[in-house]
Amino acid sequence: MTIEKCIRKHLVIYIEKHISKLFLFLVPRRKLHKISSSECFEAACPESWIGFQRKCFYFSDDIKNWTFSQRFCDSYGADLVQIETLLELNFLLRYKGPYDHWIGLSRDLGQPWKWVNGTEWTNCFPIRGGGECAYLNDKGASSARRYTERKWICSKPDIYAQIKRQNSI
Repeated sequence: MTIEKCIRKHLVIYIEKHISKLFLFLVPRRKLHKISSSECFEAACPESWIGFQRKCFYFSDDIKNWTFSQRFCDSYGADLVQIETLLELNFLLRYKGPYDHWIGLSRDLGQPWKWVNGTEWTNCFPIRGGGECAYLNDKGASSARRYTERKWICSKPDIYAQIKRQNSI
């Protein structure tokens, strides 16, 4: 059973359960199927990725330069992390441990910071240093030359966010 069929099946069960409560006196109740633990549940994120707020995050163990790190993420259908909220930034700072990690911000000399998807950075947190690529350290965000080697963080939508996005197109 595909994940999409599984989600639809369980969504129908959920809707039936709640609608039957509303129309208890109008419509005879249908016997609901109980979900067993052996049914088709799939993890929201791939193995060794961490889920948080409908995104999956990969924290590397290896150290590489910024360009390699982005290529690695791309090979998994992801990008170097784009931080969208302070809550997400705090999660990443807490989870990354004591090591510096590349994130998906870079800039050309004299140009504004941009995320790997091309959107401009909104100055929602400070970035220290004069480098062209950003990374997270124990103080927040800093920058360095792209050839410097660090760990990195990839991110992509979790499977349920991907399905929701596909269904809205």
